[in-house]
Amino acid sequence: MLKDIAKSVLVGKRVSKYNKIVKAKSSAYDKWQKAKEKEPVLTAEAPISYETLETGEVVPHKLPEPRVKVVPYAKVWEVSVDKNDDNVVYLFVSPKGKLTKRATEVVKQYFIAHPEHNVVYGDEDETGKGGKYIHPFFKPDWSPDSYLNAFYIGSFFACRAATLRESGGEYDNAVRMLGGTANKKNSPEQVGLEASLLSADVLFCMLAIHEHAFAKRTGVEFPIGHIREVLFHRSPEQDVFYGRNYHNSRHMLLKPTTVSIVIPSKDHPEVLKRCLESIVETTSEKDNITYDIVVLDNGSDAKNRVRYGVFIGKIPARNGLTKINYLYRLDEFNFSAMCNKGAKNTRGEYLLFLNDDIECVKEGWLREMVSQAQLKHVGAVGAKLIYPDTDLIQHAGIANVRRGPVHKLQKMHDNKSHYFGYNRGIHNNIGVTAACLLISRQKFNAIGGFPEELKVAFNDVDFCYSLFEKGYYNVCCNHIYLRHHESLTRGLDNLDPKKMERLAVEGDTLMRRHAFLYNEDPFYSPHLTEDETISAIIPREDYTAVEDIAYSSASIHDKGIRGAREDQCLRIGCEYNGTLDNWLYGVTAEGHEEGYYLKGYSFVIGSDNALFEKRLLLRKVERNESGAGPVNNKVYSFPIYTWYRPDIRVRLQDQVNVDLTGYKVKIKNNVLEPGYYQIGMQATDKTSRLKLVNWVPNILNVKR
Repeated sequence: MLKDIAKSVLVGKRVSKYNKIVKAKSSAYDKWQKAKEKEPVLTAEAPISYETLETGEVVPHKLPEPRVKVVPYAKVWEVSVDKNDDNVVYLFVSPKGKLTKRATEVVKQYFIAHPEHNVVYGDEDETGKGGKYIHPFFKPDWSPDSYLNAFYIGSFFACRAATLRESGGEYDNAVRMLGGTANKKNSPEQVGLEASLLSADVLFCMLAIHEHAFAKRTGVEFPIGHIREVLFHRSPEQDVFYGRNYHNSRHMLLKPTTVSIVIPSKDHPEVLKRCLESIVETTSEKDNITYDIVVLDNGSDAKNRVRYGVFIGKIPARNGLTKINYLYRLDEFNFSAMCNKGAKNTRGEYLLFLNDDIECVKEGWLREMVSQAQLKHVGAVGAKLIYPDTDLIQHAGIANVRRGPVHKLQKMHDNKSHYFGYNRGIHNNIGVTAACLLISRQKFNAIGGFPEELKVAFNDVDFCYSLFEKGYYNVCCNHIYLRHHESLTRGLDNLDPKKMERLAVEGDTLMRRHAFLYNEDPFYSPHLTEDETISAIIPREDYTAVEDIAYSSASIHDKGIRGAREDQCLRIGCEYNGTLDNWLYGVTAEGHEEGYYLKGYSFVIGSDNALFEKRLLLRKVERNESGAGPVNNKVYSFPIYTWYRPDIRVRLQDQVNVDLTGYKVKIKNNVLEPGYYQIGMQATDKTSRLKLVNWVPNILNVKR
């Protein structure tokens, strides 16, 4: 009985300590933001103008620093600017909250540092109970199509006085672009917009038009600035979009047009039949779109070739469909080459690349996609894809996190709005999937089509990255959806080691071709989670930079972990294991001078995880064709940095205390001799003698 009492006390202490850590970790954003607001604002060098004297001498003059005037949203139309005010920056602010103390200085220094920008906006959050800062909205960089669909600019923006004065003539155009009807009166109350649409929205649109912000860029630079810092604390009762939220809308075509649909397919006639029938059933001649379809087969067997012919022959030419061509050629699978071939064998003004396992659901999807693709500044257009028989999201746009492209929100429910409407309305993204991708033929040809050196994976991402580099904005239509019976065409890559290895090689090829995009996505804030394995769009769970995490000291166990039981109930996920140089700087960083970095998660099934203390394990193994085996019993163990993982808690709601299941470990160079090391974990119950170990197939390659 005394033993039980003693254990109960130990359990209570462990759980209490665990809860304190969780509370501190879950408040990481609030602490980080408050610390940020106490930091001094970085000053910028004022631009210099040059005066040429009569003597021919050139004299430099520092331009005066701008003055910042704060104007409430309700008074935006009361501002009158003359030429004497050209050194003023107007900061327009919502009354529903407050600017941070450093906001005006940050805005001022931004305009000094960025003479190329005349308009800027920034990030914001919400003030919660007790003055705690919650729900940060880390916005994308300038996203014209997102803006036309929702006032994501939110609670504040700023502009130079001259720009404000010169943009006045764009009033009618701004009202029209936002869906209203201008009547030449200056009062926004007279505009045919919804009452909830504030004057500030119209003014911002006028400024954006003046800055040619709805046009194709000349490169990767944006016409409107974005300060990636929270400078406003919104009142909890105020909608961040001020009434103009992401929504479903019906768009009209600029003009009637033609589309060629390119569908690669092999040995899936029934799947293709469903796809073709769904296209015809959900299109309409009223949409002013006529389309043809080409099916590309790279090696179906004789029986399926006959079935393809039969099914295709039964599809009626109606609802805009003119014809279906079936092209067969026995060849290795190369998705890029097949798509390029399909483009060459069609004549439509627009090209729609479609997987054969796509099922169209509702009328109007093609019209909506074409209406976006017809805009001169838009590159590739995608659509939201949903797994069949569920409301789970398969694709809602591609984001480029630190290690490369990911489908954010994958396998999350679409019955709720995620991260400020990410799965609603129309959004600009760095990329969209070629499972359903539409683009004008002219733009397709301008970048040379799909990259044929990427045969299976990442070719669509490379394609979209190239469009972005050319100055186009890619768009995902999350106000429509299609069903995606994913992986019926070529199987799941993560079930085959050879496919996994090929995937890694093609991923490295992608990032070498676009090295400047490593850990950079203008449409996905660096303050959001950078982990490719976390599907949710959430603020970074941990604001401690990798560089600031201490290196772990190794303990050497020559005869293994004594007293430990190897048990599969100890689960381990390894999400990165490699050089720290690669993690920090990308695949072009070949060195390992900074050491090694491992991260992931681990938990004990059916136990209270608050009771366990964990250590990362490494043991040297031989690698050969027959697999990997330990060289000897020697094991290295390392203390871990505890990583707060609320996403694991959501995924494991039937497990106890799994908020702190994440781990990060940094190992100095030369701690381990060169070779291959298998990764494992040790979990010790600090209220008993139970000690568990387990190993996973993941291998750390320690280089010479």
